[in-house]
Amino acid sequence: MAVQTVKVKLPSALYRRLERVAEVTRQSLDTVLLQTIRGNLPPLLEDVPPSMRAELRALLKLDDDALWAIARSSVAPQQWRRHQRLLRKNTAGTLSAREQSELEKSRAELDRHVLRKSFALALLKWRGYTLPTLSEPTKNVAA
Repeated sequence: MAVQTVKVKLPSALYRRLERVAEVTRQSLDTVLLQTIRGNLPPLLEDVPPSMRAELRALLKLDDDALWAIARSSVAPQQWRRHQRLLRKNTAGTLSAREQSELEKSRAELDRHVLRKSFALALLKWRGYTLPTLSEPTKNVAA
């Protein structure tokens, strides 16, 4: 892997924090910096399926409130229940051809929903928000 050297000016408090993380984790400062940068890069459209790029590109232009609305969105309960029933029938090997087609369509819709939601959350993180954990409600929290 080719390596580039970059000179960056950091506030003293941030530098001390990075040094402390390096010390506590017994890693070099370079490793901590690399992990920090890698973990906080915004998502790239090249990383998503081509069929979703235009839709996700549109999310880049949304304001924070619109992104939070997407992040908080959920699948309709009846859609989720139907998907679960189809999955159970698929596991049991009792799906009809029509149900198989319905399951494939449902899976694609759910994948699209999860990708939109994940992309919105990644953008919010990039914009400085602290994201909720699984046990916390989704709320706007600027870092």
